[in-house]
Amino acid sequence: MSFQLTEQHMRRLCQINCFPVADDGMCFFGLRGCLPSDTDGTGFDIAHEVQVADIDYTHPRCTLGQWLPGEGNMALFPGSTVPHIRYVKMSKERNGDGANQLLTGFYADYRKGIHKAGSPTAHKAFRQTQAHPIRRTADDFDFDNDDRVEFVNPYDNIHAGWSMGINHDEYASAGCQVVVGYPACPSRGSEPDIGPWREFKNNAYSLSQDRFPYVLLNGTDAQRLGADPARKVSARLRFGSEGGLVRELQQALKNAGFYEGDADGEFLDRTLRAVLAFQTSKFGPHADDGIVGPMTASALGLVLPEL
Repeated sequence: MSFQLTEQHMRRLCQINCFPVADDGMCFFGLRGCLPSDTDGTGFDIAHEVQVADIDYTHPRCTLGQWLPGEGNMALFPGSTVPHIRYVKMSKERNGDGANQLLTGFYADYRKGIHKAGSPTAHKAFRQTQAHPIRRTADDFDFDNDDRVEFVNPYDNIHAGWSMGINHDEYASAGCQVVVGYPACPSRGSEPDIGPWREFKNNAYSLSQDRFPYVLLNGTDAQRLGADPARKVSARLRFGSEGGLVRELQQALKNAGFYEGDADGEFLDRTLRAVLAFQTSKFGPHADDGIVGPMTASALGLVLPEL
């Protein structure tokens, strides 16, 4: 099912999730389980047709985007925000180590740098600089709410996917966010960047901006708005959310005995741990998604506004 993704939708998604996206500079975003309808069209525009896609851990089934909030334009690129199945299978034999899946949220600091520096596949990319919440699976070949969450820096960089396209059953990710295409790197000799990755990299590297925020959501989050842009949607809080509503959440978690930090209005590691623990306590281990929606809020006595 296809729908129009517009710059207004991106603003609403960030508003609904209380993400602190600035109006200047470029912001990266990922939509997990969502593909551009035109996988070859990587130019900037105010709207793009996209479609929800099933994640299979074998083919690129996600969208990576570049958003210029100050100009109201976006560019979309096919890629993946989940690890390839071959890494997942190998990691299962090591209790989940070796592959991971980044939780949805707002990540404030990806920086220009080299992915796999010093190796034959080293290439210009965008590097994680801080610990982030990830899931590791040790019981099957996908990532569920009952899989453990760790707070580490696994270097889930944004880089070239080493993939021909969405029908190619290969891409290079053990947890990184990757864009279809191939990089300029020592192992490819004098060959240049190619495919959507070339445009993604060149767009960002042509800017003086060195640090890029990254918004990661599910394609179904965008689809709900695309189906009815005027409908009111309840706010959501998740990793990277900021503001007064987060302070209310932290106080509610503290009152319930799950949070010991200050109510500082920043939904980071400590708040996420408290939310996961609360959800497991109230709803069971299969319900701890780390996202504060209407049910979790109601259990905490927290009122989420409709936006």
